[in-house]
Amino acid sequence: MVNRPRGKGTSAESLVVKYLASNGFPWAERRSLKGAQDWGDVTGTPGLVWEVKYANGGIRMGEWIGETCDERENARADHGILVMKPEKMNAARIAHWFAAMIAWDFEALIKKIPAPLWCVTDDAGFNQNKLRADLIAETVKLEGSAHFAVLNRRPPGAQDMPQLWYRVMYFKDVVTLVRAAGYGSPLSTGDAADGEDRP
Repeated sequence: MVNRPRGKGTSAESLVVKYLASNGFPWAERRSLKGAQDWGDVTGTPGLVWEVKYANGGIRMGEWIGETCDERENARADHGILVMKPEKMNAARIAHWFAAMIAWDFEALIKKIPAPLWCVTDDAGFNQNKLRADLIAETVKLEGSAHFAVLNRRPPGAQDMPQLWYRVMYFKDVVTLVRAAGYGSPLSTGDAADGEDRP
Protein backbone atom coordinates (compact mmCIF):
# COMPACT_ATOMS: atom_id res chain seq x y z
CA MET A 1 0.00 0.00 0.00
CA VAL A 2 1.30 3.48 -0.91
CA ASN A 3 1.97 5.95 1.90
CA ARG A 4 0.10 9.00 0.55
CA PRO A 5 1.95 11.74 2.53
CA ARG A 6 5.31 10.20 1.61
CA GLY A 7 4.22 9.90 -2.03
CA LYS A 8 3.20 13.58 -2.12
CA GLY A 9 6.50 14.56 -0.48
CA THR A 10 8.43 12.52 -3.04
CA SER A 11 6.48 14.19 -5.84
CA ALA A 12 7.27 17.67 -4.47
CA GLU A 13 10.97 16.76 -4.12
CA SER A 14 11.06 15.50 -7.72
CA LEU A 15 9.51 18.74 -8.98
CA VAL A 16 12.03 20.82 -7.02
CA VAL A 17 14.89 18.75 -8.46
CA LYS A 18 13.54 19.18 -11.99
CA TYR A 19 13.28 22.95 -11.52
CA LEU A 20 16.81 23.17 -10.09
CA ALA A 21 18.20 21.04 -12.92
CA SER A 22 16.62 23.42 -15.46
CA ASN A 23 17.78 26.53 -13.61
CA GLY A 24 21.49 26.35 -13.00
CA PHE A 25 21.94 23.08 -11.12
CA PRO A 26 22.15 20.36 -13.81
CA TRP A 27 23.39 17.69 -11.38
CA ALA A 28 20.55 18.12 -8.88
CA GLU A 29 18.84 14.88 -7.88
CA ARG A 30 16.79 13.47 -5.02
CA ARG A 31 18.89 12.33 -2.11
CA SER A 32 18.26 8.87 -0.71
CA LEU A 33 17.24 8.71 2.95
CA LYS A 34 20.17 9.07 5.34
CA GLY A 35 18.52 8.07 8.62
CA ALA A 36 19.18 10.10 11.77
CA GLN A 37 21.80 12.33 10.12
CA ASP A 38 19.59 13.78 7.40
CA TRP A 39 21.37 15.95 4.81
CA GLY A 40 18.27 17.35 3.12
CA ASP A 41 16.20 16.19 0.16
CA VAL A 42 18.39 17.22 -2.78
CA THR A 43 21.99 16.41 -3.71
CA GLY A 44 24.14 17.64 -6.59
CA THR A 45 24.07 21.29 -5.44
CA PRO A 46 27.40 21.65 -3.59
CA GLY A 47 27.32 23.98 -0.61
CA LEU A 48 23.52 23.99 -0.38
CA VAL A 49 20.96 21.92 1.52
CA TRP A 50 17.37 21.90 0.26
CA GLU A 51 14.54 20.69 2.51
CA VAL A 52 11.28 20.21 0.59
CA LYS A 53 7.85 20.12 2.24
CA TYR A 54 4.45 19.37 0.73
CA ALA A 55 2.50 21.89 2.80
CA ASN A 56 -1.10 21.17 1.86
CA GLY A 57 -1.81 20.31 5.49
CA GLY A 58 -0.56 23.72 6.66
CA ILE A 59 2.85 25.30 7.02
CA ARG A 60 4.87 24.53 10.16
CA MET A 61 7.55 27.11 9.51
CA GLY A 62 9.40 26.94 12.84
CA GLU A 63 9.65 23.15 12.85
CA TRP A 64 10.72 22.98 9.21
CA ILE A 65 13.28 25.80 9.46
CA GLY A 66 14.73 23.94 12.46
CA GLU A 67 15.03 20.75 10.39
CA THR A 68 16.67 22.67 7.57
CA CYS A 69 19.25 24.22 9.91
CA ASP A 70 20.04 20.78 11.41
CA GLU A 71 20.47 19.30 7.93
CA ARG A 72 22.75 22.15 6.86
CA GLU A 73 24.90 21.40 9.90
CA ASN A 74 24.87 17.63 9.28
CA ALA A 75 25.94 18.12 5.67
CA ARG A 76 28.47 20.83 6.59
CA ALA A 77 26.85 22.93 3.88
CA ASP A 78 27.14 26.70 3.51
CA HIS A 79 23.39 27.39 3.42
CA GLY A 80 20.08 25.66 4.14
CA ILE A 81 16.92 26.45 2.19
CA LEU A 82 13.40 25.29 2.97
CA VAL A 83 11.08 24.94 -0.07
CA MET A 84 7.34 24.63 0.56
CA LYS A 85 4.55 23.68 -1.83
CA PRO A 86 1.64 25.88 -0.71
CA GLU A 87 -1.93 24.67 -0.61
CA LYS A 88 -3.63 24.60 -4.03
CA MET A 89 -0.47 25.63 -5.88
CA ASN A 90 0.33 22.96 -8.46
CA ALA A 91 3.47 21.93 -10.34
CA ALA A 92 2.89 24.50 -13.07
CA ARG A 93 3.45 27.25 -10.47
CA ILE A 94 6.54 25.76 -8.83
CA ALA A 95 8.53 28.96 -9.39
CA HIS A 96 6.06 30.62 -7.00
CA TRP A 97 6.23 28.02 -4.28
CA PHE A 98 7.63 29.48 -1.07
CA ALA A 99 11.25 29.30 0.05
CA ALA A 100 12.53 30.29 3.47
CA MET A 101 15.82 30.69 5.28
CA ILE A 102 16.68 31.64 8.83
CA ALA A 103 17.79 35.28 8.89
CA TRP A 104 21.43 34.81 9.86
CA ASP A 105 21.92 32.29 7.05
CA PHE A 106 20.15 34.54 4.54
CA GLU A 107 22.33 37.50 5.53
CA ALA A 108 25.47 35.37 5.05
CA LEU A 109 24.23 34.42 1.56
CA ILE A 110 23.49 38.03 0.59
CA LYS A 111 27.02 39.11 1.57
CA LYS A 112 28.37 36.80 -1.16
CA ILE A 113 26.48 38.63 -3.92
CA PRO A 114 28.67 41.22 -5.66
CA ALA A 115 25.87 43.75 -6.25
CA PRO A 116 22.85 44.70 -4.11
CA LEU A 117 20.14 42.60 -5.74
CA TRP A 118 17.60 42.48 -2.96
CA CYS A 119 15.13 44.38 -0.84
CA VAL A 120 13.25 43.52 2.34
CA THR A 121 9.65 44.51 2.99
CA ASP A 122 7.86 44.87 6.29
CA ASP A 123 5.42 42.18 7.38
CA ALA A 124 2.55 44.56 8.19
CA GLY A 125 -0.77 42.82 7.65
CA PHE A 126 0.86 39.43 7.40
CA ASN A 127 -1.16 36.56 8.87
CA GLN A 128 1.19 34.88 11.35
CA ASN A 129 -0.94 31.73 11.53
CA LYS A 130 -1.16 30.84 7.86
CA LEU A 131 1.02 31.62 4.88
CA ARG A 132 -1.12 31.78 1.74
CA ALA A 133 -0.19 32.32 -1.88
CA ASP A 134 -2.61 35.21 -2.38
CA LEU A 135 -1.48 36.95 0.81
CA ILE A 136 2.24 36.84 0.03
CA ALA A 137 1.54 38.07 -3.50
CA GLU A 138 -0.21 41.13 -2.05
CA THR A 139 2.30 41.73 0.72
CA VAL A 140 5.48 41.18 -1.29
CA LYS A 141 5.90 42.71 -4.74
CA LEU A 142 8.83 42.19 -7.06
CA GLU A 143 10.30 45.59 -7.81
CA GLY A 144 12.00 44.89 -11.13
CA SER A 145 14.48 42.55 -12.70
CA ALA A 146 17.28 43.27 -10.23
CA HIS A 147 15.25 43.29 -7.01
CA PHE A 148 13.90 40.42 -4.97
CA ALA A 149 11.20 41.00 -2.43
CA VAL A 150 11.76 39.13 0.81
CA LEU A 151 9.23 38.92 3.61
CA ASN A 152 10.43 39.29 7.20
CA ARG A 153 8.55 36.87 9.42
CA ARG A 154 9.03 37.15 13.18
CA PRO A 155 8.47 33.83 14.94
CA PRO A 156 6.84 33.87 18.38
CA GLY A 157 9.30 34.69 21.15
CA ALA A 158 11.95 36.09 18.79
CA GLN A 159 10.83 39.74 18.66
CA ASP A 160 14.23 41.00 19.90
CA MET A 161 16.32 38.39 18.06
CA PRO A 162 16.24 39.36 14.36
CA GLN A 163 18.92 36.80 13.53
CA LEU A 164 16.28 34.12 14.26
CA TRP A 165 13.54 35.64 12.10
CA TYR A 166 12.64 33.96 8.84
CA ARG A 167 13.15 35.32 5.34
CA VAL A 168 10.40 34.11 3.00
CA MET A 169 10.47 34.53 -0.78
CA TYR A 170 9.49 32.75 -3.95
CA PHE A 171 11.43 29.62 -4.91
CA LYS A 172 12.48 31.16 -8.25
CA ASP A 173 14.00 34.12 -6.41
CA VAL A 174 16.05 32.09 -3.96
CA VAL A 175 17.38 30.04 -6.90
CA THR A 176 18.47 33.26 -8.60
CA LEU A 177 20.02 34.57 -5.36
CA VAL A 178 22.09 31.44 -4.70
CA ARG A 179 23.33 31.51 -8.29
CA ALA A 180 24.21 35.21 -7.94
CA ALA A 181 26.17 34.23 -4.81
CA GLY A 182 28.27 31.76 -6.83
CA TYR A 183 26.39 28.45 -6.50
CA GLY A 184 25.37 26.46 -9.57
CA SER A 185 26.00 27.84 -13.04
CA PRO A 186 26.55 31.59 -13.41
CA LEU A 187 23.53 33.75 -14.16
CA SER A 188 23.00 34.84 -17.74
CA THR A 189 21.41 38.20 -18.54
CA GLY A 190 17.83 36.89 -18.75
CA ASP A 191 17.91 34.61 -15.72
CA ALA A 192 17.21 37.26 -13.09
CA ALA A 193 14.63 39.05 -15.19
CA ASP A 194 12.28 36.47 -16.65
CA GLY A 195 10.31 35.49 -13.54
CA GLU A 196 8.41 32.87 -15.53
CA ASP A 197 7.91 29.26 -14.52
CA ARG A 198 9.95 26.94 -16.67
CA PRO A 199 8.82 23.44 -17.73
